[in-house]
Formats: sequence, structure tokens, C-alpha cells
Amino acid sequence: MNWITPHSFLSLNWDEWASIIAILTAIVIILRWLLTRADEELFDPIRHQLQDVNDSLKEFNHRQSRAELRLEEGDKKFIHHDEQLKDHERRITSLEEEHRK
Repeated sequence: MNWITPHSFLSLNWDEWASIIAILTAIVIILRWLLTRADEELFDPIRHQLQDVNDSLKEFNHRQSRAELRLEEGDKKFIHHDEQLKDHERRITSLEEEHRK
């Protein structure tokens, strides 16, 4: 028994092989369409929500960094004002001592 003859391969005629290939191709195309459709229906809403969460987190981080910068600037101003207050206290104390004498 020969595996390949001019009119058959593995005991199937060429038209039978063409039919098998056509059916398998149709099944693959349908499965691919179904998987794509399921992916769009099931996972697109999740992807959009995750993208919204990602955008919100970026905005939150941006606002947080701006708030930290404002806080640092406020700390610097507070320290500067505290030093000015101490300097005024020293000068007032010095003037009071001079006025007592």
C-alpha cells in the first residue's frame, strides 16, 4: 500500500482533502471571530475602566506633587518668618534694656 499515489494521499482523494482543509479553515475563522467578539464584549469595559483608573492616578499623583511643593514653600516661609520673629524679639529686648538704663 502506497501512502502517496497520483490521485490520493493517506487514502483520501484530493477533493476530500480540499473539503477537510475548507472545513478546518472555516472552523478556525469562526473561532477567531468568536474569540475576538468575546474579547471585545468581556474585556473592553474592563480595559476602559483600568484606563480611567490609570488616568485618575496620574492626576492624583500630579496634584499630590503640587501639594507637596506648596507645603515645602510654606515650610520655608514659616522658617523665614520664625527667624524674623526671633530677630524682632532680640531687637525689642535690646531696646528695652537700653531704655531701662
